[in-house]
Amino acid sequence: MSDADDDVTVPDDSSYGTLSGAFWALVIAFGLGLFFYDFGVVTLEEVANGQPIGIIHNFRVTMSVIAMVGGGGFVAVTGWFVYRYAAPRRETAAKLRPGSGRYTFSVWSLGIAFLVLMTVFMGAGALAQTDQAADPTTQAGTDRVLEMDITAGQWFFRYDVAGVPFTQGNHVVLPADTVIKFRITSADVIHSFAIQELGVKKDAMPGQINSAWFSVEGVEGERTITVNGTEIPADTYQVTCAELCGKGHSQMVSQVFVVSPEDYRTWVEANGGTVPESFEASEGGHGEEEEGGH
Repeated sequence: MSDADDDVTVPDDSSYGTLSGAFWALVIAFGLGLFFYDFGVVTLEEVANGQPIGIIHNFRVTMSVIAMVGGGGFVAVTGWFVYRYAAPRRETAAKLRPGSGRYTFSVWSLGIAFLVLMTVFMGAGALAQTDQAADPTTQAGTDRVLEMDITAGQWFFRYDVAGVPFTQGNHVVLPADTVIKFRITSADVIHSFAIQELGVKKDAMPGQINSAWFSVEGVEGERTITVNGTEIPADTYQVTCAELCGKGHSQMVSQVFVVSPEDYRTWVEANGGTVPESFEASEGGHGEEEEGGH
């Protein structure tokens, strides 16, 4: 080894390593704090009082924020090292110091591993509880209930809604601010009833009946449907089959038209039907309270 090599000054990074470890400990603590707040407060509250789509949304937002913090931190560290150890800043390469950066590496590795594990267990646990959560009317904030039977087949969905005197095919009309309890089965092979925008997905199995529910809050009126010559506002949601079921799988789609409860009653009566008692019962419950509040 030459004398020139012995004269190379090795920077003392011990204090930097400690500060760096402390900095990243704070970054990880921030991520953990956000994680526990969202899953320990918001998501668990959604399990009891919200719908599955709310839980999925919170999960996505939390993971996005943590990814930005972690990813942004990684980019920041990379940029710092490029700046600190760039060739123009040193005439000769510095000697490696055993254990350099061990604090940062340890904190970062443990923090990321912990976040990944907690994401898997807490996220999966929260989503798994959506079908076993509190009573749907409590979650949706209304006593208004409407039941519907769905039959899936190659390649169609057929809807039999309580109070409607006929089977609906390419589309089905349903009320907003109402718990839609549905039972689904298949006439042939395995299908799956899915409304992506509402976070709804339920398999249709031949010889078996599966149950689930969903609710749509309010109507924005993105389109209209005609009842006795009068146009009423409605929102449209696309239904697709989420299980590969044959050559016509991609064309197995239908639509849900959601209208206000008052317009729904008008539509049912105009078609010779009668809304069920479970739908009318809420008119003296949450519905009147909401009207009184306005």
